[in-house]
Amino acid sequence: MSRTAKRSKKKTNQTTKFSRRQSRRSCRAKLLKPPCSRITRPRFKQGSSSRTTLPGATHCFTEHTYVGAETNGSMNSLPAQDTSSLSMYTYGIVNRGEHPALVQIQISPNARDYAVDSQEVIAGGQTKALVPLRFLRYTRLVIQSVEPDQPTRLDVYFQAQRMP
Repeated sequence: MSRTAKRSKKKTNQTTKFSRRQSRRSCRAKLLKPPCSRITRPRFKQGSSSRTTLPGATHCFTEHTYVGAETNGSMNSLPAQDTSSLSMYTYGIVNRGEHPALVQIQISPNARDYAVDSQEVIAGGQTKALVPLRFLRYTRLVIQSVEPDQPTRLDVYFQAQRMP
């Protein structure tokens, strides 16, 4: 076999091996891809703009909404959120009523024993964003009327994102 024939045979074998390796890597990469490899917000029109999936976006967005939560003289807690795997999270509270409401962020290591992390009074018609100051695995919001005989209605939005 001539020297040129050996070289061309060697090149074709290398190309085949390289292309096989590359396809294995791409298959492996697909299997190991995290479940949150794209934005998970819904795509719908809001006025003239719309939300779109960004190419290469690698974070997950989560939202829980509690619309029309009624306050009274006693403390009412909203469902606890497992915040152990979240990078950033915020509670957005809109007071839809006329009377003020007391809002507490509580944290817990086990979803049974809660400690007050922070608290705010939200006046009627006001919107506030609350972020916990400390970290434990579970976080919840507790709402109550400032005056027992003056109930109000709150819209609560828990929004979070996880970065890889």
